[in-house]
Amino acid sequence: MPAPWRACGLGLLLALAAACAEAPAPTPTARPSFTPPAARTATTSAPAATETQAVPTATATVPPEATATPNPDATNASPATASPEGPATAGVTPTPTDGPCANDVAYIADLSVPDGTAFEPGAALVKQWSVRNAGTCDWDAGYHLVLVSGNALGARSELALYPARAGLEAVIEVPMIAPAEPGTYTGRWQARDPNGNVFGDRIFITINVVAPATPTETVTATP
Repeated sequence: MPAPWRACGLGLLLALAAACAEAPAPTPTARPSFTPPAARTATTSAPAATETQAVPTATATVPPEATATPNPDATNASPATASPEGPATAGVTPTPTDGPCANDVAYIADLSVPDGTAFEPGAALVKQWSVRNAGTCDWDAGYHLVLVSGNALGARSELALYPARAGLEAVIEVPMIAPAEPGTYTGRWQARDPNGNVFGDRIFITINVVAPATPTETVTATP
């Protein structure tokens, strides 16, 4: 049998343990933190310092524009001549090749001495034709008017052709002299280029040379 003092001690321990289990644990009370004045000043100025540093950081991160690294192909290419195939042909203008021009003469009208006009032997006359340079070549000093058949009627068989630009009209004028013998005379002329080739419409003149009329003596009867 246990001793009485041990029984009392054990009972006292059990009572204290039950009292501690039933009593709620005290809730700790939060103590307000004390911030020194220096700390408050640093905390207040912190946003300003952060805002000041954000400006240079934003500027430093801006990517460079295209002008910092120009494209030489885009600078040298011309919109008018740039080829859609790429920079290899950009800015290259093809050299035009001019082909040979063409010679032609178009007859328009007789301006003087209609066909069949009568002249006395040795009479002076001036024949004029209206023509047009119907080709694409300009007539210069290398172009001539030449007699291709018939009678030159006192003129040279080769004459300088009237200068005329392509598409313009010109007047060909040739001084002539009627032959000494009566009859019908025709001369045919044509243009010739510097290489000796005749071209275009032929122009011609036809005249009649007639002997002058012989004066008739009037016989007066004597009474």
